[in-house]
Amino acid sequence: MIFLHRFIHLSGLIAALLFSLNSFAQTQSTQDSNVKAIHFVDALLPEGNYVVEILGAPSMNAAQAEILEKMKLSIKQHEEWFVKTMKELKPGEPIPYHSNLGISEQEYAVFMQFSEAVKMDKIGVVRLKILRKDNSIYFEPVDFPQYLKELSIHLKDHTILVDSIALKYKSHRVMDSKNTTLAAGAWKGYSWEFEEISKDGKHMVDRDQIDPSEIGALDIKSIKLTIGQLDHSNQCFLYLKSDIVNKGHVIAKQDMALLLSKE
Repeated sequence: MIFLHRFIHLSGLIAALLFSLNSFAQTQSTQDSNVKAIHFVDALLPEGNYVVEILGAPSMNAAQAEILEKMKLSIKQHEEWFVKTMKELKPGEPIPYHSNLGISEQEYAVFMQFSEAVKMDKIGVVRLKILRKDNSIYFEPVDFPQYLKELSIHLKDHTILVDSIALKYKSHRVMDSKNTTLAAGAWKGYSWEFEEISKDGKHMVDRDQIDPSEIGALDIKSIKLTIGQLDHSNQCFLYLKSDIVNKGHVIAKQDMALLLSKE
């Protein structure tokens, strides 16, 4: 679910190349600028102490897990078909049934029913401090993974850095009550990203021109950030995902979905 597309998240299949094939939220066709997005974040995250809900998806039962394992094995055997199929889908559109999924149509229906019903909900609570210094926002986890320290938001020059890498403004995001993937409800916000794909040390500019058979030879660095606000409260939804892939193998991965409430 966390939400490039529910199917990809749940199966954990072919990682970084697929990260941006489908949006995890609806994209608004607006002219919202990065400046407006940074102003939104500035107002949403004042300095102070926060209670943070860690969000996660519910566990699958034994039957659902068995279906997933069948799919994972079969998709690995039909990797080129899978990547081609995912590229052809519209944002948010589920992958249609095909025998290459390695399951029956009945099993596919069971899996899709589960994946479409999944809502991210609280699985833990931690504390966080947000600091303001030199017109920038910094995150100081109290009892939370330190990777959040690598995120900084620089208000004056309207930039966001993760691991000292500048993210590019992507779009305005909206998840209404019908489509939200959060149990907490509908939300609106903005997203930023960085993606770099190379082969044999040569940067590949046009990802759409990549041959699916080349996946195992690619080096990929992908960082995605979304910051939003719930419609019915002042809670901040923060989603940060980072993946480093070396020749098709995931060598580093961070994936966190949080709801922040100021104390």
